[in-house]
Amino acid sequence: MSRTRSLIAVLLAATSLTLTPALAQDATKPAARPDRATQQRAAFDRIDANKDGYVDRGESHTAREAIFARLDVNKDGRLTVDELMGPQRARRQLPKSQDGGINATDTTKPDSDSRRTRADRLLQRLDSDKDGVISRTEWLAADDTRFDRCDANKDGKLAFGECRMAQATRGDRRNPTVR
Repeated sequence: MSRTRSLIAVLLAATSLTLTPALAQDATKPAARPDRATQQRAAFDRIDANKDGYVDRGESHTAREAIFARLDVNKDGRLTVDELMGPQRARRQLPKSQDGGINATDTTKPDSDSRRTRADRLLQRLDSDKDGVISRTEWLAADDTRFDRCDANKDGKLAFGECRMAQATRGDRRNPTVR
């Protein structure tokens, strides 16, 4: 009988030791990222300063001004391509050759090329006076154009999803989020 109890105690101890790492992994598992609709709703709610369920032109301008201010690193009131690219992410470590240089056979490229291309396109689209930078006026004019395009019922305010609905009725394939 004593031998059976000892065997049961050993089995329980062994089982608990094997389960402990599995339980620890679940506890340290990062939380799942919210889906795109949830993220868009959260962004909409942040922009809706008076919490009335709508974003008016003033709230939209305030949000866009904050983005402009964050991007305008040198605070000169103009956005360049480099500023539009935002803070540079840490470049991926490329393997080094034996002589200490970067291995030329590795074709891994940092994502800065695609970011620069997107920044160039944005600059070309928003730079109405073609001086190579986006001024605060040009930035807010683009926000007005987007706001007017999204305000399907022309009531001067946007409900969540109104921009998406307006674009769907026109067949517009641009990004439907209200930012």
